[in-house]
Amino acid sequence: MLKTRVLHLGLALWFLGAFCGMVSAKTRIVGQPGTPCPKATYTQITDAVVAAAPGDVIEICPALYPEQLIISKPLTLRGLTVNGVGRVLLQPSLAAGFGGLSFEAVIAVTNTNNVTIENLAIDASMNTVSGCAGASLAGIHYYNSSGTVENNAIFGAQVANPQSCGLLPASGFGVEVDADQPGSFSVTVEHNSIHDYTRNGVYVTGSGVTAQIEDNTISGVGPSSGANQFGVWILNGAVGLIKRNVITEGLCGTLSLMDCVNLRSEGITLRAVGDGTVVDKNVISNAQSGIFINGVNDISVTDNQISNIVGADGIDMQGTSNSLIDGNTIFNAGPVSAAPRGSGFVNISCGVLEAPGAGTAGGIEQDNTVSHTTVNDAYCGVGNVATTTVESGVYHNTLYTVLASDSTSFPPPASEP
Repeated sequence: MLKTRVLHLGLALWFLGAFCGMVSAKTRIVGQPGTPCPKATYTQITDAVVAAAPGDVIEICPALYPEQLIISKPLTLRGLTVNGVGRVLLQPSLAAGFGGLSFEAVIAVTNTNNVTIENLAIDASMNTVSGCAGASLAGIHYYNSSGTVENNAIFGAQVANPQSCGLLPASGFGVEVDADQPGSFSVTVEHNSIHDYTRNGVYVTGSGVTAQIEDNTISGVGPSSGANQFGVWILNGAVGLIKRNVITEGLCGTLSLMDCVNLRSEGITLRAVGDGTVVDKNVISNAQSGIFINGVNDISVTDNQISNIVGADGIDMQGTSNSLIDGNTIFNAGPVSAAPRGSGFVNISCGVLEAPGAGTAGGIEQDNTVSHTTVNDAYCGVGNVATTTVESGVYHNTLYTVLASDSTSFPPPASEP
C-alpha cells in the first residue's frame, strides 16, 4: 500500500511538473502604434525579448521595426499576417559594438539554443561596415548557438569597399553561423530568400558546428561585387547538409576571363569541411565554379544540376579524398576553345575537374569516385583525373570526354577537330 501511495504521489508530481512546463511558455505580441495588431502588448520587439522567459514565443505584426536585436535565451520570433498583410520588416541603423559584440547583425543569437526566427524580412543595408578588416556583417548571426532560420527574406548585407577583402577575412553574409568555444552547435536554414550580400548567402565555420541548409533561394551578383562571392560557404571543420537550394551568382561582364577567374563566384564552396558533408539536389547557375571542393575527406556531392559556368568548372576538386561525386548534370561550361596554359587548365571549362596536388589542410587527391555524370557543352566531361575512378558518364558536345593527367599529351589542344 505504501509503495502504491508513493507511486501515485510520484506520478502526480511528474504530471504537475509537466503541466507547469507546458503552461510556462507565453506568447507575446508586438505591434506598431496605429497598425492593425489584435492583442498587441508591446510596441517594440526589444521590449518583448527582454521581458520574455526562455521558451516564449514572440509574434510580430506587420510593420517596419528599426530595431537591432540580441537574443541570448531560447525564443521563437515569428512574423504574423494580419488582414492580408504579411511583411514584418526589420531595418535598423546598425551600430558598431552594439551590445558589446564584435560583429554587426540585424539579429544576433549568442550563447544559447533553440532560437527560431521565422517569417521576417531582415534588411542589413543600413550598416557601418567598410571592407573586411573590422567587424563582420550579417543579416542573422548565430554565435555559439543553435536554432532554426526559416521562411525569411534576408538581404542588404553589403559592405563598403569590398575590393579590400581577400578570401579571408570576409564580411557581408546573409546568415552567419560560427563558434569560438568547444561544443556542438546546430543551425537549420531552410525556405529562405537570401540576396544582396557581399560575400556569402550562408557562411558556416568551425569544428563542432553543423548546418542543415535546405530549400533556400540564394542569389548574388558574382565578380561585379568586387570580391569573391559564394552562395554557400562551409569551412574549417564545420559539417553541412546542403540540399535542394536554388543558387545563382553572376557572370564575368566586362572583366577579362583571367580577372574573372581570380575574382570568381562559386555556388557552393567546401573548404576543409568536416567528414560526412553532403551536397545533394541543388540547382546552381551563372557562376565561375558551380561547386568548389578544397581539402576535404569523405563527402558526397550527388544529383546536382549546374549550368552556365564561365571561367572555371561545373565541379572543381582540389585536395579531395574518399569522396563520391555522383549523378551530377552540368550544362554549358565554357569557354570550350580558349587555349590552355602550361600543364594545367586555364581559360577552359570541364564538367568535373580534379586539380592535382594538395589542397587546403594538406588534402591529397585519392580514392574518389566520379560516376553517372552528364555533361553537355564543355571542353571536357571529366578532366585531370589520375587516381580517381570515373564510371558511367554521358558526355555530349565535349571536345574530350575523360582526360587523365598522366597521359603523354596533357592537356590536349582546345581546338575544334
